[in-house]
Amino acid sequence: MQVSRLLLFTFLFSSPLLLRAQSNNPVGGHFGVKVGGGLTRLSLSGTSANIPKQNLDPNLGIMYRYRLHKVVLQPELLLNIKGGSFQVEQTGGTRLNVNNSYTYLSLPLLLGYIPTEGLTIQAGPEFSYALNSGSTNGPGRNNDLGAVLGVHYDFLDMLDKFSLHVRYIYGLTNVSPEATATYQNRVFQASIVYNLYPKKKK
Repeated sequence: MQVSRLLLFTFLFSSPLLLRAQSNNPVGGHFGVKVGGGLTRLSLSGTSANIPKQNLDPNLGIMYRYRLHKVVLQPELLLNIKGGSFQVEQTGGTRLNVNNSYTYLSLPLLLGYIPTEGLTIQAGPEFSYALNSGSTNGPGRNNDLGAVLGVHYDFLDMLDKFSLHVRYIYGLTNVSPEATATYQNRVFQASIVYNLYPKKKK
């Protein structure tokens, strides 16, 4: 009887550890949908009458997350707005605020590392194509390349299908329509992800 109790106690004690060990080394992938907002602005250098200001702009899209133990590959397809806003000084000293609607279709290709379960540190390039280049308040060129650094956090318990993305996107391309100035996108972005996990096999 004592041996049976000891075996039962050992099994009950070790089961969570075994489950945790398995969750630390999973292999597989899933899709997810995401929506959020970003604090956007332009880094401006050169000669321009525009004064760059920060703006709050939306983003939405889909992702695919593939995990191999502690390494994660995560491509995404996003529709987002960048560019922030400008404060323009007019004749007479008055200032006018102008929103820049730089609408992009973006493809971040992120590589991640999981230092502890539930948290992923991510980095990689973001390739963007402007849908309104050349238009009023649009960017001066179609393509934009950015460098991404951020984190992916998985919620637990009742919110276990949701994750949080927080990242900074540092634009490397000059997207200015002005010949005398350089504009580069800067974005601090936060998004909520709904994970479409595959159904567990019975």
